[in-house]
Amino acid sequence: MFRNGLIVLWAAALARICTVNGTSHIREIFFVGGEYIETDNGDHVRQGQMYVEHLRPTGSTIQAYPIIFIHGATRTGIDWLTKPDGQPGWADYFLARGYECYLVDLPYQGRSPSPPTPPRDLRYFSTEVAAQRFTAPKDFGLWTQAALHTRWPGAGHMGDPVFDQFFASGNYLIDNTTFQQTTARATVSALVDRIGRPVVLLAHSNGGAVLWLAADARPGLVKALVAIEPLGPPFKADFPTVEDARPYGLTDIPIAYDPPIADPAVDLVKDLHVSNSTDLANCTLQAESARRLANLIDLPVLVVTGQASYHARYDWCSVEFLKQAAVDAEHLQLEAANITGNGHFMFMETNSDSIASQIAKWLAKVLTSRHSTDTLT
Repeated sequence: MFRNGLIVLWAAALARICTVNGTSHIREIFFVGGEYIETDNGDHVRQGQMYVEHLRPTGSTIQAYPIIFIHGATRTGIDWLTKPDGQPGWADYFLARGYECYLVDLPYQGRSPSPPTPPRDLRYFSTEVAAQRFTAPKDFGLWTQAALHTRWPGAGHMGDPVFDQFFASGNYLIDNTTFQQTTARATVSALVDRIGRPVVLLAHSNGGAVLWLAADARPGLVKALVAIEPLGPPFKADFPTVEDARPYGLTDIPIAYDPPIADPAVDLVKDLHVSNSTDLANCTLQAESARRLANLIDLPVLVVTGQASYHARYDWCSVEFLKQAAVDAEHLQLEAANITGNGHFMFMETNSDSIASQIAKWLAKVLTSRHSTDTLT
């Protein structure tokens, strides 16, 4: 059935009462976004739709604002359900605290169908790269903070059962950043529209760009953003190579500025801040009289960074960029909260509940401060 641009698959959308490691909830599955296209032989197919798994607690008190969980590159929404060691994931943590959770597989990833004609340029991480960057960085020492990594459950290498579960859950990604961000912005915006009330967006890594873009596209329907080591730093890639990237600051595709911009290369005047430490990256910000991110002004944002991650080199710069652009950004460096040893996939690590607790406290603070304490019953 076609309704308001959405395909609703009724067989898949039937609600079921179930549990995720003990938290009772109602589960609903549906797809949003996408479009019909005509094939060369005159038939029609659909492409660009996004898989959504909606988990609603069965308790009597439901938080006013649902959380949309957005995964990173080569990952899917199952990242939030169960950790690779079999322990409950963040979906269970927030369900238990009354939050509705929407878990997505971004377009052309995981359970979101591939395009009718799959592109040749696909991106993936090898087992070696996964170990170097995510699960066993201490063994390689590619950045100074890697020596502090202690929280991955298991050896972190191919053949270890936890690593094997982690790696098996990954998938390929279309290697076109502007295409990724354009399709993700459209489908996450469609999901926000379908929910029809203000939401919290929580994203990891590459999904961070989707945070800014979806909040920009639906400014009246986004209450707060949680960015778990988001794509960055602004204007430059730092790891594994240093090169120009993200011409709009933290995105590769247009986002609204005030005053408006026509050409980011000309209108976003840059100022390089050279780091005085080899442990930290250089930081490119806007020059004085910086333009503001028009639809993110005063929006509460929490950027979360692990002590041992390569993001510890530069997430501080992304936070400074957001503040400069009039975003109400805070930086939770986990070691400052006595949460130590975490890498890039902190939500899969042994102390993930401690991190989730910090996020839950922050959400309670910022939503309450904005007169958002109402709950649904």
